[in-house]
Amino acid sequence: MKEPTNSKVVIITGASSGIGAAVARRLARDGMHLTLAARRLDRLVQVAAEVEALGGEALIVQTDVRNRDEIEKMIQATLDRWGHIDVLLNNAGVGNDRPLIRTKPEKIRDQININLIAVIECAKAVLPTMLRQKSGHIINVASIAGLVALPGSTIYAATKFGVNGFSDALRRELRGSEIHVSAFCPGFTPTEINPELKAIADGKPGAPHRPGLMPVTYVADQIARLIRHPRRQMIIPPSWKILVIIAFLFPGIADKLIGFFISKETKGKE
Repeated sequence: MKEPTNSKVVIITGASSGIGAAVARRLARDGMHLTLAARRLDRLVQVAAEVEALGGEALIVQTDVRNRDEIEKMIQATLDRWGHIDVLLNNAGVGNDRPLIRTKPEKIRDQININLIAVIECAKAVLPTMLRQKSGHIINVASIAGLVALPGSTIYAATKFGVNGFSDALRRELRGSEIHVSAFCPGFTPTEINPELKAIADGKPGAPHRPGLMPVTYVADQIARLIRHPRRQMIIPPSWKILVIIAFLFPGIADKLIGFFISKETKGKE
């Protein structure tokens, strides 16, 4: 017999802020058991308190997803606490938003390590448990930028294209195993992932305008929906699907449309 939805055990990486913290608060309202993983312990403590106040249960595991040993400890701590794992939300990520020529080599490696390699290693670490259970759901947070690449975000786009490709391949690899794999592809969301979006999130005067900007609470609601109803891929806002189709079928047209999504800084310094 399958457990009711509100008893699910969910690991959230990058849970200290942004989408991860918003998802934690949203799932807490459903009474879920949450492992909150991130590097910033003080922020995790704050999110955990919010989770408990909203009716959920939280386990704090300070984790640097660039470290394979810490990933394994995150998985084991979750099993020690609750005995099983229903969902891995691979959410930890960083952005840069600089032209490639101005991107430092260490920033390139850091983005690839966190946005792509850690996603793969977290999924690999949780798979033995899910295969043993014969159930589970791996949700990899990609991006619209992993389907339609934007100039000024070359490394970020490369990693998110990689996340989408990895998600597709793993889903096909696990076909028939009762383990779901989803790629979650949000558009612009005001979080701390890069300076421009953080400026919007903080409500700073002169913050840039981003088309289709979504409240982080809406994004969290859609991830909660994806947990309830697994699917191969979710693109939000839904209206942006047309841009994805245009970029795939008519790349020349997409090249012209992309100008609406580029910051003034990128336009001036490419």
